[in-house]
Amino acid sequence: MSIKYWSQIGVGLLVFGFTALFSWYEGSALLDNPWEWKYSTPFSEMIHGSVLTREQIVEVDFFVYAAKYSPLFPSVMVMSVSYLLVLLGYILLKHRGFPLFLTLFGMVYLLMSALIASSPTTGGNILFWLFILIGIFLIILASLFHFSPSLRMKGQSRQA
Repeated sequence: MSIKYWSQIGVGLLVFGFTALFSWYEGSALLDNPWEWKYSTPFSEMIHGSVLTREQIVEVDFFVYAAKYSPLFPSVMVMSVSYLLVLLGYILLKHRGFPLFLTLFGMVYLLMSALIASSPTTGGNILFWLFILIGIFLIILASLFHFSPSLRMKGQSRQA
């Protein structure tokens, strides 16, 4: 693997790491809002049942709270993870199954958007549209890779 891929992976990991830290910090405000525990702690409720104390809140729920009320850093986090997964798919699949990978990955994003479609918060609506846009973009990119001969690598031919 060449330096151009390693540098992209490094930058993607740095962006993901910083945005994850900022999202985690913004989501920690959940600890100060006990009235929100019923609506923003799905992972804690799966583990502990009803959340009654601050100690029962799982750290993953901080990201849920940040996504609902401060969606900038969680959105950048989603985009950086998406970029990293597409890049790793491109590298590992050796360009053969890459269009299928992109199509399936786009479908996953469209399904995730359907799960949060009825969100009453601004952050939920922003993430809904972000998932829709990323899903459609990945499906369009998959069709470009599949049908455009200029995007195929040398030695790769379309099998009829």
